[in-house]
Amino acid sequence: MNIDWERAAAIQRSVVGGVLLAAIVVSTYRLLAWITRRIQSLQAWWSSWNADVAERDMAPTAEALRHLGLADLPIESFREAGRKTAASVKLRYWLLTFLIGLGTTDLVVAVIKTIETRQLQPSLQPSALVLAAVTLPLLMWAARHSKAIAGYRLLLSIMTAIEACDGVTRSDMSDRPQALRHLDDACSTVRRSLLRVHRITNSVGRGSPRQRNAKNHAALVVAKLQLAESLVDAKGDGALRSLASLLAKIGNSFAAGSVSTLLPEQYLRGIAPVANREGLRLMAVVVAAAGSLCLGVLLGLPAGVDVVLAGSTAVLAAMVAYGPRAAIAKASEIMSILRQ
Repeated sequence: MNIDWERAAAIQRSVVGGVLLAAIVVSTYRLLAWITRRIQSLQAWWSSWNADVAERDMAPTAEALRHLGLADLPIESFREAGRKTAASVKLRYWLLTFLIGLGTTDLVVAVIKTIETRQLQPSLQPSALVLAAVTLPLLMWAARHSKAIAGYRLLLSIMTAIEACDGVTRSDMSDRPQALRHLDDACSTVRRSLLRVHRITNSVGRGSPRQRNAKNHAALVVAKLQLAESLVDAKGDGALRSLASLLAKIGNSFAAGSVSTLLPEQYLRGIAPVANREGLRLMAVVVAAAGSLCLGVLLGLPAGVDVVLAGSTAVLAAMVAYGPRAAIAKASEIMSILRQ
């Protein structure tokens, strides 16, 4: 077996270049944010924008709770959390969407020019493709890394699930199956986020002994949510109101920083915690993609084929690990944030 060390070195250089480029972008963003916090007029405008975005986010949820007969539930913690980070979430998703659109447009133009001139364009060279494959995931990670951002995204997913409960009660017979499927997707997003609550909350530090308590409690809360969802078909609108009430209680507790008491103890008696396999799933996707890339290099596949193989393997592994609807739900979540 002949190993093309020159290609392996080129891939290594591209990976390092992608890491450095992502670091520059993230550092620039943080520098601008730091400068903004030091200028009072900009800080006042930023706070006002956060408050406006938070109110727009909360309006459909408050209306849904009123329609479900749950208007008396305390949700002020939702608003308080939104006034601090709502606009930040939108800005980061705007930037991420712009970068994705820019990269996609560049690839499309490169493909068209390659077909017209019958010469491979620089953007389609293996090194450029590897650079894009490394840079984009790093930027996505950076956009979600902030605990404040991740925390508000959890609240947004809870609000979406509450609105989905109301959507089912408002639906007629022809629309009800689709509304129920949307409710399943929304609740699935909430459950996945809750299983990571010990990592995304600001109130529990890394390495804190409270982290294990938060993790174990979240597993019980997710099991309680699954039980509440399972009653929707049998008990109809009454179960939907109970599910929405449960979601509102969880969101309110999380926004207040009570991650180890998202639900009172009496709600969780007799509940068996769910197993958290998110780490294993992510590891499986990463190992599959890295393994296929190394295999392409070892087999001496034509230039560019190894990158395509690695990307295809990553997509297939993600679909197997998370399911195709998880990717659709994530895309829908991003678009709902951008439309606010």
